[in-house]
Amino acid sequence: MVLISPVAGIIISSWCAYLTVAVDPPLEPKMEGDGYEESDWTIHDPSRVIIMNNGGAHMIAATGKENAVGYDCGIETWWRPENGRGNWRPGQCLFTTKPAWVEEVAPGQGGAYWAPELVDENVLLWSFSQGFNDDSAMTCVGVATSIGDLNEMTWTDAGKPMFCINKKDYVEERSAIDPSVFTGFDGKTYLVTGGGYIIGTELDSTTYMPKSGTWFSTTDESWIELARGPIDMDLAPDRRLNGEQEDGEFGWAEAAYVWPKIVDGVQYYFLFLNWGRCCSGVDSTYQIRVGRSVNPMGPFVDKNGDSLMNGGGSLLLKETGYMIGPGHMGTYERDNIDIMTFHYYDSRRAVAWYTGLPWIAERELTIENGWPVAGTLLSSHGDNSVPTLSPVVDDDEEIGE
Repeated sequence: MVLISPVAGIIISSWCAYLTVAVDPPLEPKMEGDGYEESDWTIHDPSRVIIMNNGGAHMIAATGKENAVGYDCGIETWWRPENGRGNWRPGQCLFTTKPAWVEEVAPGQGGAYWAPELVDENVLLWSFSQGFNDDSAMTCVGVATSIGDLNEMTWTDAGKPMFCINKKDYVEERSAIDPSVFTGFDGKTYLVTGGGYIIGTELDSTTYMPKSGTWFSTTDESWIELARGPIDMDLAPDRRLNGEQEDGEFGWAEAAYVWPKIVDGVQYYFLFLNWGRCCSGVDSTYQIRVGRSVNPMGPFVDKNGDSLMNGGGSLLLKETGYMIGPGHMGTYERDNIDIMTFHYYDSRRAVAWYTGLPWIAERELTIENGWPVAGTLLSSHGDNSVPTLSPVVDDDEEIGE
């Protein structure tokens, strides 16, 4: 007798109780085979934390590394025991073989995938770029689903992209990267994503494909522009204040995440995003900025009432102590405490060619005067004796490119 799983049509044999598809391989042997020692482990672009099995171990997904001889993990999962603090351990290696559609839409793409988002333990969003800095760069968001238990999962791609953006189709910078999903107070499922422009749309809550059935277009009303980066502060003040700046006069924005939260009886949507430069170790300039709205797709404004589409964005978290370039935020709740997760570049950690190896950290996420505050540090790289860093003070420091 053969049964068909509702997850991507995977065949399950009830005769022998075996899956006909292999469990995704463990990550640690892959890393060892590529010469990684435990002291050199890195986590970049972590997803939100998923608490497995009603309070058990924790799991995240993270950006993979460029495929090379001996290493072919497109996406990585990591895990820790319930009380593991910053001691994350390698989980599984996903997408050792590129989904067929990736090669079709982006020939030659290297097989490393960016910024995965765990919607829950069975649904994963991910993104990639082919030639990110090229004029014809192709960026896409994909969807995968899983069966199995922690570290024994099989992840299966949906067989097609959620959507793609070709850079050559636009004068201004646009990309389909860093996807994130949230459920609104209206019960609907929404996507936020993008680089340069942050965009959003409603998703089908079962397939996680756009509800409209369409890819992003500036003329498609089902896709909404939510935010941009900082305004070039070298512009004449009258041009900044009157909103007359042009596309090239905005800085970069990416890694958007929406946190629905009721504050003083008001149903708010807090939009977090990153300004600045990532991926440069201790030279990274990432900062996390925030705006809010009472509607899931905006418009979003900062503490000063400035639109996030016109350079607005209140500072939530910047470089603090050894934690350089914090970014790629997520949230989860544990023991009735709201917690924010983010990666940072650790100035204490280095290899011969790179100072500031990335890792995941956590802080309490509190509300003061109606706005989120990055509170006490709960975990970072190392053992359980984590030094306490003071809550971050919003001095609204300007940031460069």
